[in-house]
Amino acid sequence: MSDWGRVAALFDALSALPPTERDAELARREDTDPALAAEVRSLLAAQDRAGTFLQSPVWSDRPDLLGDDEAPLSGRQLGPYRIRGVLGRGGMGVVYAAEDTRLERLVALKALPPSISGDRVARERLAREARAAAVLTHPGIATVYALDEIDGHVFIASELVRGPTLREELAAGPLPEAMLIDTLAQIADALHAAHSRGIVHRDLKPENVLRDRSGRIKIVDFGLARPLAPATPGLTAAGVFLGTPGYMAPEQLRGQAVDARADVFAFGVMAFELASGRHPFGQGDSASLLERVVADAPLALEVQPAALGPLVRRCLRANPLERYQSAGEIVAALRGVRGSGHADTTRAAAAGDAVWWWQFHQVAVAILTIAAVIVIGFKHAWFGSWGSATFVVVLIAATISVTLRLHVWFTSLVHPALLREVRQRSLRGAFAAEAVLIAAIAAGCTVLVATHLFTAVYLIVTALLLLLSLLVIEPARVRASFDR
Repeated sequence: MSDWGRVAALFDALSALPPTERDAELARREDTDPALAAEVRSLLAAQDRAGTFLQSPVWSDRPDLLGDDEAPLSGRQLGPYRIRGVLGRGGMGVVYAAEDTRLERLVALKALPPSISGDRVARERLAREARAAAVLTHPGIATVYALDEIDGHVFIASELVRGPTLREELAAGPLPEAMLIDTLAQIADALHAAHSRGIVHRDLKPENVLRDRSGRIKIVDFGLARPLAPATPGLTAAGVFLGTPGYMAPEQLRGQAVDARADVFAFGVMAFELASGRHPFGQGDSASLLERVVADAPLALEVQPAALGPLVRRCLRANPLERYQSAGEIVAALRGVRGSGHADTTRAAAAGDAVWWWQFHQVAVAILTIAAVIVIGFKHAWFGSWGSATFVVVLIAATISVTLRLHVWFTSLVHPALLREVRQRSLRGAFAAEAVLIAAIAAGCTVLVATHLFTAVYLIVTALLLLLSLLVIEPARVRASFDR
């Protein structure tokens, strides 16, 4: 028997004992197997603190407690179904991949584990899953085909969804932002369809949401779902809760009546996990986790995109009246998050375009300055006795201006984090050099106008463009690119 199998067996045995006998047995076990005793003691303490920790066996929250002996149907023909193998195990059943020989299609069969197949409550809960899911027709909810009992096995035949669960995707870390919002929108839309038909899932968690090969989200496992109408008498005892601790709303943990707002709470937990890779109530043993969930304490939850944060915090309010009242309201709220993200993207794109034009402006001014230096260098003799001096002044000023502008341009490409500081320091020197350059060109042009009009006009236009750049274009580019 596996370690978890031993934990489950001892837990089940001690759960029925009075506290004094339970403590005595645990004390005896601690001498021979302290790790086993500590694990079971933790589970029993969680059960005592929560009222009744789990109505079903301890492995309801730990599917890995089910051993291979819980999957005896592999390879068998069960009525019209040929069992191919085990897809997974959960607290409410074993899920098989099977071939429906009547319709020649693959299906998922969810059967009660043999150890509890004779439990009336468990069998009725499975039947309730079929009835609840059968009324739901939505691309985001796995389709239920049939509910049957063959050779003593009760099972549901449903759509076989091939693809990873969100829990498996979370193993690689938080979802990328674009995928995150799309995933949440699909989940909310499917829940909205269920809530509109009066159905609450009551066990929404990453393990119960899959992404098929086309990228479409599918919610599965309505084993804990029930109509919003009063529950079947005797099916859910007062003070007993069903679901997975950590995803259950406070009222659900207290064994109170639940409605669509319980799914809203679970959606908030899952949304935070998908966005951050962490559980919103932290880690630790089950008892401390339950305490944090039911505590009416404000949560400082920051996620990306930032617009998703208020939605998550509202979903996780301890008071159901303060949450969204159904998944339909979440669908509407997510449209706002998407719109905000689109606006942010648009603003970012606009800012990126503005920065590109600012970078282009730096290179254009540098090229214009170099062209002026080349013309004056070849034609400096036309300036008379002041030709050489004019050329030297223009060359020095142009060298300073071009060097500083290209330095800032290069920084914007390679070290953008340093750009603001470098720009403020370097461009002042470039502006001063260009002021000297403009003055030198203007002075030289007064000599050339009478003898070389075309060259004089070219240099005058260059000087005016540089002046326009200093006084108008540069300030406008800076405001558009950085003062946002």
